[in-house]
Parts: sequence; structure tokens; C-alpha cells
Amino acid sequence: MGAGYELFIALRYLRAKRKQTFVSLITLISILGVAVGTAALIIALALMTGFEQDIRERIFAGNGHIIISRLLGGSEIVDTEAIIRKIEAVPGVAGASAVAEGYGLLFGASGREAEKGLFLGVEPGREARVTNIAASMVSGSFDDLGQWTGGGSPAPVILGVEIARGIGAKTGDTVQVALVSARLTPWGAMPRTIWLRVAGVFDAGFYEYNATRCYLPMALALKLFHREGASWIAVRVADLADLDRAEEGIRAALGKEYFVDDMLRQNRSLLRALRLEKLLMFIAISLIVMVACLNIVSTLILLVMEKVRDIGVLVAMGATSRGIMLLFLIQGLVIGLLGTATGVTLGTVATMVMEHYKWPPLDPDIYYVSHVPFRAHPMDVAGVALLAMAISLVATLYPAWKASRLDPVQALRYE
Repeated sequence: MGAGYELFIALRYLRAKRKQTFVSLITLISILGVAVGTAALIIALALMTGFEQDIRERIFAGNGHIIISRLLGGSEIVDTEAIIRKIEAVPGVAGASAVAEGYGLLFGASGREAEKGLFLGVEPGREARVTNIAASMVSGSFDDLGQWTGGGSPAPVILGVEIARGIGAKTGDTVQVALVSARLTPWGAMPRTIWLRVAGVFDAGFYEYNATRCYLPMALALKLFHREGASWIAVRVADLADLDRAEEGIRAALGKEYFVDDMLRQNRSLLRALRLEKLLMFIAISLIVMVACLNIVSTLILLVMEKVRDIGVLVAMGATSRGIMLLFLIQGLVIGLLGTATGVTLGTVATMVMEHYKWPPLDPDIYYVSHVPFRAHPMDVAGVALLAMAISLVATLYPAWKASRLDPVQALRYE
């Protein structure tokens, strides 16, 4: 037998003939089984990757990548300008913004609706370089915060879309805010009431931000909450891949008086849970691929039984056991390759179509997203393809080995 006959004969055996209709049908079912399992695995991983990336993006939309707070010498950061200059000098840092925090109650025009609010004093120019709130405005302008000069008219406030809906306020309305003073009087903590003008409404795409956050001019927040400096400084890096390097640079620049943390670490429990769910879903749906590859075993066993005489002839002509085994290995790998290629194509196209048309839709009042996000990561797709091919290879081993062990004398005895 000449070299290279294995591939020629293997492909010839896979072609349909009149007497091989049943075997060819089983072969087609095997290919479709691998394709469906592979496509299902790609879609499932794209779903979990989409949710993980979407949650990360929404967390970062309203926060900096890195949060810096005072560790020694008080809880407030007084010299914010000098600190921000040091931070922005660190390689990889895209911007930094000081934030002053406080709490209060907002009342609508009727005075009957009330919502708890987290008030954040910011400088709008710097905040726009750190978060996406300025780009998430539904109405009004985030820059109005920077135009406040401390005059007699009501100061501006930017409300989240949910808290604005809760008190029945819209852009241009005046709302009443009850603040708890940071300073104690002989009669305890006394609330302070102030009127603010709604300068805009934002939708960050994250319910917690939309339902609690209210943005004020930095100078007003320091005055209202009797603060001497910022509560923390938020930092955005140019590339998340450089997050750890930027953190180390900031620590070295600021020293031990400041605590440097990042949002990935603060939300590690949530992100870890999403990764665990992704792993469990990968394992569960991988079983579909394994079951589909069992069809390859049955297909090759049927083919070996049907080709007993042919195997005997090949061995009599000089084919080696290794050549016979390789012949059937090639058949199984071709089935696995066709199924994998079809499944990868179907899965990738399906995720792209569903993401483009935002299907299936979800109720945003119940879920935090309006549709199911799908993000097919190239590494996930490659991993699924390799897994499917590896399982297909394992499935071919026993039938190929069994074919290579056939005795040609016994195979040709009754021919």
C-alpha cells in the first residue's frame, strides 16, 4: 500500500452510496449533534460574558477605576489640587476627580413624595473625565454644576432618573432637600432644609445609581455637609490592563497616608460569582457536546462492521494496523471538524444577530438591562472549538483501535 491512502479511503467511506444510506444518515446526525452542542456552548458563554462585561461597564460608568481615601491624619482630603496633580502624573492615569459625600431626603413639589439621596459634590469638568455620568444625561446638562457661583437663586442638582421619578421631579423643577448637619448642637443633630433646582436628570443604566445619586457643585457640598475637603478621589485609567501598575504608581506617589483601592477588588464577590456561574454553565453544556460525540462512536462502529471485508482486503494488500487505525481516526476527526465548524459558525452568527436586534427583550423595570447581552469572546470560541475537536478525537479512539485489531483471515473467510 502506498503512503497517504488513509485520507483517500476515509473520505471515500464518508460519501453516500446506495447501500450505505443508513450509515450516511447516522454520520449526518453525528455532525449535526456536534454542531448543535458547539453552538449551544458558544451562545451560553457569550451570554455569561455579556452579563459580566455589562455589569463591569455599568459599575465603572458611575465610579472611577481606582478610589483613594485618607488613611492617616483625618478622614477628609483637604489638599485635593496637589493630590490630583500627583495622581495625574502617574503613567496610565487618564483623569482624577475629588468627591464630597453626604446624605439627605428629597421632597417633590407636593411635599408628599420623599426619597433618600446620596449627594455627591463634584467638579463637572474633572468628573466627566472619570465617570460617564455627564454622557448619560437624559435631560439638562451636567455642566450646569460648574456654572453655579453661589448666588441667591436655588443651586443646581443633577438627579438620577429613578429618584426623579420617585419624587415626581423633572428638569427645571425646584425640590426641597432635608440634610443632616455634620455638626452637633446642644440639642443633637439638627436637620437643615434647602431648596435646589433640578438642572438635569441622568440614566447611568444601573438602578442603584439612578435611585440614590444626586450630584452637586463641589463648593456647595462642602458647605452643606460642613466638610473641609473631599471624601475620596476617583481615578480612571486609560487601559484596564494597566490597572495594577497604575495602583502601584499612585501608592508610591502618595505614600502611606492614603488608602488606594479599585472597583474590581471592591466588587470581587459579584464578579467571582459571575465567573463561577460561567464555569458551571460551561461544564453543564459541555455534556451536550460529549453526548453528541457518542454518536461518532456508534457511527464508526457501524462503519467498521460494514467494512470488515474491505479491512481484510486492505490488510492482505499490505496495510498496517497503524494505517487502518489512522483511517478510522481520520473519519471521526472529519465528522468532528465538520460539526465543530458548523457549530462555531451557527453560534457566532446567532450571538451577533441577537445582540444586533437586542433579542430577547427584557422589562427594564424588573431587570437592570433592556435586553439579554451577548458578547462572544474570541478566546471562548477558540476554547469551545478545541474542546469539541478533543472530544471528537477521544470518541474515535476505540472504534479505530477495534478496526486495527481485526484478523484479515477471519474477515475474508466467508468472502
